[in-house]
Amino acid sequence: MAIAPGLVGQASAQSVAAPPSRLNFVDATTFPAGQPIPWFESAAVLATPATLELPAPEVPEVPQGPIVRPYRRIETGNSRLMISLYAVTAVTQALDVHSTIKALDRGGVETNPMLSGLTGNKAAFIAVKGAVAAGSIYAARQLAKRNKVAAIVTLVAINAAYGLVAQHNYKVASRLR
Repeated sequence: MAIAPGLVGQASAQSVAAPPSRLNFVDATTFPAGQPIPWFESAAVLATPATLELPAPEVPEVPQGPIVRPYRRIETGNSRLMISLYAVTAVTQALDVHSTIKALDRGGVETNPMLSGLTGNKAAFIAVKGAVAAGSIYAARQLAKRNKVAAIVTLVAINAAYGLVAQHNYKVASRLR
């Protein structure tokens, strides 16, 4: 008996074939010398490099048409919305200056302790308010480079606050007539 993996045991016309297994014991006389062993030939065919190559995967055909570029987020602070908000910031600062000077001319008093010392000199007051506007715009531009939504929200909040301050100053000025 010899060990021949993957072979069915010795068969004869009257016997029932044994189920295949990994290791079957067969008689060495089953395969005469010089005759090829069936399982060995099939294993040799499987092991050749030409049969180990996999077929190329099928590549789906890409429909031809116009090239559509994906949406690219604007990273700079120079969008139309941002430019509009910069302009509104300058306008609200100018309205704050105008309303404050109007209220002061009618006998009002500056209640902001940081600016109360400047109200006696209109040029210095206007220069400081211009610097506040320029600083707000510059800070928003820098913020827009990293987070445009945060820059928009910040400018809207600043503009709303200074708009309310200007409105309050105009009400005070109208009461002091």
